[in-house]
Amino acid sequence: MKSGYSGRGGAILASGLVLVVAGAFLVYGKELRKDPVQNSIVMHAQFNSANGLKPGADVDLAGVTIGRVQSIRLDPQSQMADVAFSVDERLHLPVDTAVGIGAPSMTSDNALQIEPGKDPKTLTTGGVIKDTRDQLSLEQQVSNYIFGGGNLGN
Repeated sequence: MKSGYSGRGGAILASGLVLVVAGAFLVYGKELRKDPVQNSIVMHAQFNSANGLKPGADVDLAGVTIGRVQSIRLDPQSQMADVAFSVDERLHLPVDTAVGIGAPSMTSDNALQIEPGKDPKTLTTGGVIKDTRDQLSLEQQVSNYIFGGGNLGN
């Protein structure tokens, strides 16, 4: 005669294992959302459309991740998308810095891509970058390529 407890032990063990694996994924996910730098400052960029960008997205400069998108909200005064993002506090971005939304590769998520300017004056904490470039749709990129002589950019 078998007791009913032997089957329960396996179920409890399997359930415990599932909970441990789920907890490990939760910790992993939280680590991915952390800023890649310890000491960062928050800046803002105003876009006509922040379509395709999400909080937690990378902020890249010269192909290197230097921060994360913190939040995306609609500014009721300007009626533009206000993107708050963090960058390494050691960076001194010129006031004429430009920022765009784009994917570094075909298989990656969209990121903020920073193009530093040349002005000797630098942005301060909470500074707003107004030279922004919205992401082009796939249709617009194909149209630019066909009718623009092979240029995939703006």
